[in-house]
Parts: sequence; C-alpha cells; structure tokens
Amino acid sequence: MIKTWENECCRLELDLDVFNKRIRIINYEGNVCSFFRDIMEMAKAKDIENIIIFAKTNDIAGLLEHVFEPEGQIDGYYNGHDAAVLVNYLKESRRRTDEWIVQDDMLRKLFGSPIPQEKKLSPFLIRPAAPGDAPLLAKLYQEVFPVYPAPVSDPVYVNKTMEEGAVYYLAFDQEKLVAAAGADVNYLLGHAEVTDCAVLPSYRGHSLTKRLISALETELRQAGIFHVFSIARAASMGMNATLYHLSYRYRGRLINNCVIYKSIENMNIWCKNLSRLSE
Repeated sequence: MIKTWENECCRLELDLDVFNKRIRIINYEGNVCSFFRDIMEMAKAKDIENIIIFAKTNDIAGLLEHVFEPEGQIDGYYNGHDAAVLVNYLKESRRRTDEWIVQDDMLRKLFGSPIPQEKKLSPFLIRPAAPGDAPLLAKLYQEVFPVYPAPVSDPVYVNKTMEEGAVYYLAFDQEKLVAAAGADVNYLLGHAEVTDCAVLPSYRGHSLTKRLISALETELRQAGIFHVFSIARAASMGMNATLYHLSYRYRGRLINNCVIYKSIENMNIWCKNLSRLSE
C-alpha cells in the first residue's frame, strides 16, 4: 500500500507492505529523517520487521546516525542519480541468514564463468501484453510461484499494474502462454524495475527470460527510460546468470527482503544503464 506523507520538512512516498512485514521509502524530497519517529510508530503498530530507504547520497550520513545499514545501491534511481539502499532492522531474526556465504560463492562462480555462446533459438511468439491478457498472466504466475511478494495471481491486480504504467512481454508456444516478464516504469524518477519474470518449468532452457527482458529493454529505451534494475532471488542461479549475461551489474544483497517462491529470501540487486549500447 503506497502512502504519501508530508510535514514542514519533507514529503515522501512509502510502501506499507504488511504481507512482507516491511516498510519501503521509495521516494522523498527534503529531510527524510524528520519522519523517523512517525515511521517507527507505524512499524510498531503494524508489526513491521524492517524499514528500507532508497536514500539520496546527501542523506546517507544522517540515516547511518539513525542506525540504518547499507545493503546495496540502485544506479540512476533518482533521474540518473544513484540511490543507496539502507535498512533498519527492528527484529533480530529478520537480519539473520544462513545462506550468505553460499550465495557469495554462487556469485563468484558466476563472475568467473564465460559468457555462453548464443544458440539457435526455438520459435516462440514474443509480444507485448494487452489489458485483455491479465487473466492469462495471472494464471501463469499462479502456476509458477507458490508464494510471491505481490498478488500477481489476481487478474484485477495485474490489470491495475498495467493501468499504472507497468509493461509486460509474453512468450507463447502456439496459443499457450509459457513465459512473461514485466517492467514497473517510474516516469517521474526516470527508472524501471524489471520484475515478475516467470517461465513454466517444462519450457525452461529456451532463453525465454533473456529474450523477454531484451524486448522490454528495447521498449524502455525508446521511451527514454535508461536506468533499469532488478531484484532477483539470491538463491536462483538461473535468474542471476540471466541478468549477468545481459550486462546487468551486481550492486548488493538485501537480507530476508521478501517472501517469494516458498519462504522469505535474500534478494540480489542488479542494475543496467540502457544508454550504454556497447555493454
């Protein structure tokens, strides 16, 4: 739930995410620290376990003094200016993870591996989604994700995201929808988040996610959106490899960030500047 707050020192937008027990401050102008007491009271009332701020460079020092911890960066988040991702943990259990070293090792293995050679692609129809595709998309997400941090298995929700500017690309085998990927576009801040990537298990291995993200990137670039990022499951070698091979750059890991797939998981941040065509 997106809320807008304003006082004499600051105006901000925050996502009160009760399902994932987190608050995310996704945009602000002014002294964001002036809202700290109010946000802490909201967190306590809603049983929130962590607070995440996409912070502007000049505000990092002040947030560190409010015991926020840096966990990563999103390149170009604020109209070409980077945002530091700072987190304040309210429960000890939320900042504990047993998978950190394993996930570091996975990245080291990925970074040390050669870029795979392009192979002949199987013939799938790839096209942008239309509002009438919302039920198909919701059904696909329901089949692929036992649990997801947003209600993407609800066609009403999917249609609402389209109305608010989200872009989806779909892959079909004949008439059957087999894969999809989306981009949440923020025209005000000049960035997009590549998200909601899903492929039916029996269709994996055809580079469908890579092809769908490439199609999204082309549309975003044409719309003048050059800064894109994606938050990927740290445990998923396949998704992290796809982003890395598409020239996204690793920018950090968010501990126990959201409930996805089967449980709460660590998530990796990946960023790309679409204006750099040589990458």
